Amino acid sequence: NRNIFMKKFDVMKHYFFVLLVTIGFLASCSSSKTQLTRVKAINIPITDTISQKAEIENFITPYREHISTEMSTVLAQNPADLVKDRNEKALNTAIGNFMADATFEIVNPLYKKRTGKDIDFVMLNWGGIRSDLPKGDVTVGSVYDIMPFENKVVVLTMSGEKVQELLNYLIKERKPHPLSKQIDLQITKDGKVVHFNINGKPFDSKATYIVATSDYLMNGGDAMYFFENSLKVDETDYKLRNVLIDYFKKIDVLDAKKDNRFEYKL
Repeated sequence: NRNIFMKKFDVMKHYFFVLLVTIGFLASCSSSKTQLTRVKAINIPITDTISQKAEIENFITPYREHISTEMSTVLAQNPADLVKDRNEKALNTAIGNFMADATFEIVNPLYKKRTGKDIDFVMLNWGGIRSDLPKGDVTVGSVYDIMPFENKVVVLTMSGEKVQELLNYLIKERKPHPLSKQIDLQITKDGKVVHFNINGKPFDSKATYIVATSDYLMNGGDAMYFFENSLKVDETDYKLRNVLIDYFKKIDVLDAKKDNRFEYKL
């Protein structure tokens, strides 16, 4: 019956355990040891000479076609090439401005609905822009080219002291890190601040500010350590890539321009 079977099973487990322990002990006492003396590897290039398996190809094809259709979906029109200028001499660029402004426009209403507060500004990173945006159709694939990463938007409540560190970083780096249009920053060539306004008001080092950025930067990416240890962190679970897709769905024609949000005093 079942009870007798279970008792026999328990006895078998006991002897099996003893056997494993004995084998392990004898192995540990053995004077001979096996050592790896050589590793041999060969490269197998994946080329057209490798024959395809029909069943694998038949399995993959529907997924490939679905992805291709999805990526070619047109979201909006771009009237002019937006180039990520490789010389990085400008303090702001059309492509960076558009990305920061799009993030503000999509995320701020959601944040305000949750908290009753507005985001003060958005800051992203220049290195996060991975492609130009050519003139013509803006597709889902275009957005993946620009933002291939899985970075999410976070909203941080920061002290004025930390925003001062952010300001110092911008002056030191002199790179066109994307800043939303709520920022009005003018500096001299030698790095002195002429004015720094946020939402039309002079920066106050004793105030607190609500800043949207990416989780990558929040964790110190691109040496933006001022985002760490913020007073409060609000997760959105909203990927930057999806923010851009939703923004393009909202508009017909992209209007992106270089402006004076961060510039040198003339």
